Amino acid sequence: EPLSNLDAKLRVDMRAELKRLHHETGTTIIYVTHDQVEALTMSTRIALYRKGELVQVAPPLELYDNPVNLYTADFIGNPSINFVKGTAQVEAGGMRVDSPLGQLGFERGDMTEAAPQSGSVDVTIGVRPEQLSISRQADDAHWVEGHVYSGMPAGSETLVSVRVGDTMLTVKELGSTHYASDEPVYLGFNPKKVNVFETKSENLIKYCV
Repeated sequence: EPLSNLDAKLRVDMRAELKRLHHETGTTIIYVTHDQVEALTMSTRIALYRKGELVQVAPPLELYDNPVNLYTADFIGNPSINFVKGTAQVEAGGMRVDSPLGQLGFERGDMTEAAPQSGSVDVTIGVRPEQLSISRQADDAHWVEGHVYSGMPAGSETLVSVRVGDTMLTVKELGSTHYASDEPVYLGFNPKKVNVFETKSENLIKYCV
């Protein structure tokens, strides 16, 4: 972990230098880190280990978009992915999921080989904070009602914690926007961009496409 003792600005500068060095030399570099941001920004392939066992090997975007299980999904990404509990009814043509995000339908073609063929199964929906959009008005694109728990403007972006029923969701919005505590808001997202995991096995059963 060669950058672990550097300050934040110097770490960013050194990431760029190491990427340039890798490109210019054409040499294979094995880089070991616990910092998933470094892994995502610097690598061409990532091997993720958990307790000494290899969990997934993939290019950075594939690892980010379609983690093979809940552990990988939770580990990769900053801020962390949102997890929402739900129940799925699986049929030959796909599955229907009921959750605090509403009722969502998914086609069989978007499902993984690990997905069950039929029946009812407990699932966990994974939706990245930047995949959620937020509005003060309900419309066709924003249909999930919630209430602001806290808003954290950070200049170029705003992180908003929104409570939907008993579920807390983090929304990442570009720009600086101020929200009041307990303010009603409405969330929207593209269902094709979410992951679905079987809760018991923790395995991915629906791709982000």
